[in-house]
Amino acid sequence: MDLGLNDKIALVTGAAGGIGSAIARGLCEEGCKTIFVDIDTDGLKRATRGYKPSAIEEICDITNRKKVKDLFKRIMIKFGTLHILVNCAAVNSAEYIEEIQDEILQKIFDVNITGYIYPTIYAIPLMKKAGYGRLIYINSNSGLKASAGLPLYSGSKYFNRGFAISAALELGKYGITSNSICPSDVYPEGEIEAKSWKNESLLKISFEKEGVSSLKELIKKRNSKNPMKRSCTVDDIKNIALFLASEKAGFINGQSIGVNGGTIPY
Repeated sequence: MDLGLNDKIALVTGAAGGIGSAIARGLCEEGCKTIFVDIDTDGLKRATRGYKPSAIEEICDITNRKKVKDLFKRIMIKFGTLHILVNCAAVNSAEYIEEIQDEILQKIFDVNITGYIYPTIYAIPLMKKAGYGRLIYINSNSGLKASAGLPLYSGSKYFNRGFAISAALELGKYGITSNSICPSDVYPEGEIEAKSWKNESLLKISFEKEGVSSLKELIKKRNSKNPMKRSCTVDDIKNIALFLASEKAGFINGQSIGVNGGTIPY
């Protein structure tokens, strides 16, 4: 299927690895000129290897409004427009409510909330000018059904869903759609690190909740409860993102799309 993405200009945050890298590379493969955005210089070099000149590296702290504004000024100068924004950069945290510390509270707010808001603010004028826009927010199953032990992470993902829906209601008349992709857990696979699963607190709380003692046991137990008997993969998420970015998805707007094999069937 021709998705009609050839020569579109796309930007993906959190593109140095994992889901963000997979989506950004997929956009390049579909013919987009894709701006890979991250603060990880070495990760960006790895992510863009073999994808240039379609892949453009941009170091940017998305929690800093001035730096994001300057990034979009450079995009305007170089390309004159932007068609697709994939907000993917995020951090995970796991703690019970009584254990919340100011440092992690601020980090979640900075990356998972303001880090989604700032790129959206500066993408909108460029999309309006183009008469075409796709705002895609990489969310989580925890944004569809909150999880015990993940109050900050779940809360930030619920916020992002609401923000994406508001954007859909505001911007549809300009030919701009806004949707959230809400995948279930993605575990390490191949060259995909799935950095969240290096978080000791997340592992500890997940093991406690499932009554297991290793990541291997956790994956096996959760997969056994999934109707599809497997985990979500980066390709599952990438494929949905590419479709939402395309002309084919022009009437899909304001949706929170679960990619979870049916564990949350709505």
